[in-house]
Amino acid sequence: MAAGAADWVFMRVPAEARVDLDAIGDNIGLLRERAGGAAVMAMVKAEAYGHGLVEAARAALAGGASWLGVAKLAEALRLRDAGITVRTLVCVGVPGEPYEDAVARDIDLTVGAGWLLDEVVRAAERAGRPARIHLKADTGMSRGGVRGREWEALVDAALKAEATGQVRVVGVMSHFACADEPGHPSIAAQIDAFTEMVGYAEKAGARFEVRHMANSAATLTLPEARFDLVRPGIAVYGLTPVPSVGAFGLRPAMTLVAAAALVKRVPAGSGVSY
Repeated sequence: MAAGAADWVFMRVPAEARVDLDAIGDNIGLLRERAGGAAVMAMVKAEAYGHGLVEAARAALAGGASWLGVAKLAEALRLRDAGITVRTLVCVGVPGEPYEDAVARDIDLTVGAGWLLDEVVRAAERAGRPARIHLKADTGMSRGGVRGREWEALVDAALKAEATGQVRVVGVMSHFACADEPGHPSIAAQIDAFTEMVGYAEKAGARFEVRHMANSAATLTLPEARFDLVRPGIAVYGLTPVPSVGAFGLRPAMTLVAAAALVKRVPAGSGVSY
């Protein structure tokens, strides 16, 4: 084709995203191997990173995930409406959510503040059954969760609510700030802080089913951070969280496909617009 000439192709189909559900299952299998003895919670928040909430959740469970994680309560309720009854954790709590529905439908809730514990306790009283909660420790990311005296107060309040039958304190969790930067000094500091905060809670009487902190990067690169449960997100869908280390054998699950509208050859050094 001569420089500057163009081939025109009329588009016959719209652009589409094709999702390989088998790839999601295969990635879960790989993550299970890397997690050692830890269970795998597949994060399916934000419409499963755009891959389809319900479909991706089913693929992850078929691949061996034993938990699902979402950001919002509405996502967990959609999973229940679809007939998915596996343990599901809502990771973000905001005021005024229908927590009574979460308790009634056997959904685990993250509690990282005293006001949220109060809302969940009231919801459990209305539902007539205890709420399952995971206490969130702020180990240095300074986002969700509490630390210091606030952590001590939250633990003590949660254990009192457990003693009166309003909640079951089943988990403790935190989140990494820089696990995707191997060797970053915050990684060891956060693990140490988490271990110390878990220790405080256990000495106070907490009996956790699961301790969890590892995102995709930590699942793949930090054995010491896997604890009882890992929470991979982007790796479930086949993208490496640490490109500097490698692809880890993950297989991308999404392919974007469209017919070409224009293919053009231009001389070397030409500018190319968006």
